Amino acid sequence: MNSSIAESVSLLEDIQTIEDARKLFPVMKSCTYLDSAHYSQYSLETRRRLIDFIDEFTFTNKNLSLVNMRLADQLKTLSAQIINAGKHEIIITGSTTHGLNIFANGIRLERGDKVAYADSEFPAIVYPWMNQYKLRGIENVMIPSERGKIKTEDIENVIKKNKIKVLTISSVEFLGFRNDLNEIGNICRENGCYFVVDAIQGIGVCPVDVKESGIDFISAGSQKWMMAPAGIGFAYISDRIRDNVDPTYVATSSIEYDFKNFLDYKLNFKKDGNAFENSTPNTLGMIGLISSLELFLKLGVKNIFDHIQMLQNIFIDEIKDSDFKIESDLNPNHRSNILLFSHKDIERNEEVQKYLETSNIFIALREGYLRLSAHLFNNSEDIKTITSALIGFK
Repeated sequence: MNSSIAESVSLLEDIQTIEDARKLFPVMKSCTYLDSAHYSQYSLETRRRLIDFIDEFTFTNKNLSLVNMRLADQLKTLSAQIINAGKHEIIITGSTTHGLNIFANGIRLERGDKVAYADSEFPAIVYPWMNQYKLRGIENVMIPSERGKIKTEDIENVIKKNKIKVLTISSVEFLGFRNDLNEIGNICRENGCYFVVDAIQGIGVCPVDVKESGIDFISAGSQKWMMAPAGIGFAYISDRIRDNVDPTYVATSSIEYDFKNFLDYKLNFKKDGNAFENSTPNTLGMIGLISSLELFLKLGVKNIFDHIQMLQNIFIDEIKDSDFKIESDLNPNHRSNILLFSHKDIERNEEVQKYLETSNIFIALREGYLRLSAHLFNNSEDIKTITSALIGFK
């Protein structure tokens, strides 16, 4: 290979509609993939950027520190835009769990204070708080739910009855229920409760506005709907609570250090999201995540959400009068980018999933239910492929 690396041309320039975007995802030529709530494949544009950087860094001298500074600034700008935050409120993380632990470890609570989460939350929410009980005596209270569906009145009752200090909840539960973040945010504000959101199942495809919803802290990772390399993500920390969360992991880059005088040791934390970051970010991860965020912003998150729900409507219509039924809450306030369904005999759902895989159709099985999660790269033909297969299942 020549040591002179010529950067290739962005593929996003020709993408004007969601229908155009399918061209960026060759995975759809190899299978019918409907499992983005598990993980999503890279776009050709993400692949192009990753290859360009790897080649350039392999064959030429590239100042990695300067590259990372530029990428981090770009990633924070885009992350802030997609959730309506300030760039200074963004923390670059390694995963959703990393971000949730930043808050759990750093929030100023006293022994005996109580935090709450639903009894059907994904473990990434639960374990950081179980660990805080072990470390600091922070008590955990579970909010009752039914098949992953959480009633707002139950959230309010638990918060008021137990004088909850922190509520942690998913924007979209892994079983597909979308929580009404605006209503929950109002409840938290009225009761002096921190509002923390795990948004990995929604960012980029399901509108989230941290200001409108009054969210104090949010965390999301890259490998699912954001279609980027694993090991990168971002968190948001509101200016309102910044002084109530202590950094518990200290890195050189989280300190206001003098680049020309490293040995002048002063534990002077930066005043923005940098204070909570690890030292060296995931370069390839940032490249991939930037690529996806640019695509989401170009197409419009609301447009992507509408596209996904249009595909769900086709699915719902196609399986009428079949052996399958919808389990998701279809109320507009709770309907999400994830659709849960089941065979009329729930014990056969695992058999159904394996049957679909033999036809090169991929969905998930979670807590005994079948989970369909279409993305922007899916179309009506994908839906008809799976519904035809389901109707043929005996």
